[in-house]
Amino acid sequence: MGDSIKGRSSRMSEEIRARYHSIQDIVFTTLRDEITNHILKPGEALNTVELSKRLGVSRTPIREALNRLISIGLVEETPHHSPCVKTMSADQLVEIYYIRAALMGVAARLAAGRLATEQHATLKDLCDRMEKMEGSDQSKSMLELNREFHSIINAAANSPQLEELLEQYYSQSRQYRELALGLPGRSVEICAEHRRIADALALRDRDEAEAATRDHYFNTAKRIALAFGIDTNI
Repeated sequence: MGDSIKGRSSRMSEEIRARYHSIQDIVFTTLRDEITNHILKPGEALNTVELSKRLGVSRTPIREALNRLISIGLVEETPHHSPCVKTMSADQLVEIYYIRAALMGVAARLAAGRLATEQHATLKDLCDRMEKMEGSDQSKSMLELNREFHSIINAAANSPQLEELLEQYYSQSRQYRELALGLPGRSVEICAEHRRIADALALRDRDEAEAATRDHYFNTAKRIALAFGIDTNI
């Protein structure tokens, strides 16, 4: 009898923990997406009571989700005030792209020897589609295809720790992706850079795959810096 009760109690505890983490994950994902899609604006206060009412959950998963958002750099704490959406300076944005250049370069190097034939074909097809893209929806579609292109490479790298870091810094720069793409002539450059990466991966050339990917992100950082009048002699 006692073992049976203990067993039921243990299962209930596991269910409660699973439900709690599920709610926390939902809150985290919701707030993260609202920040990166500019529904929650830079500098906007994130009051736990108000968020609790709006999302229909208790304040505990709200606080935990905010702590996670602080840890990945999307939210910042302010003394004697509610946490707020982090306001990023142009210098900080450029720095994030330099970090992404290093991390994505490593991912490409690892992926060079691991991509399957069909994945190479998909990368080539994505390059073809981006190069043919035009019209008013070009920016949004390009961003989606760009994400798919790099996600294939990241998955092939098969490094959970690296992928976690990549997602962290992607989240921090996600809301500025349209800024980078909207710079004059940048979309044409991006297509050429993607083609260079895809060709290097098709040849399983680790050195060139890493160099091409790093250059791709360095170029974005330099173009953003130029737009803001920042010296990028790094």
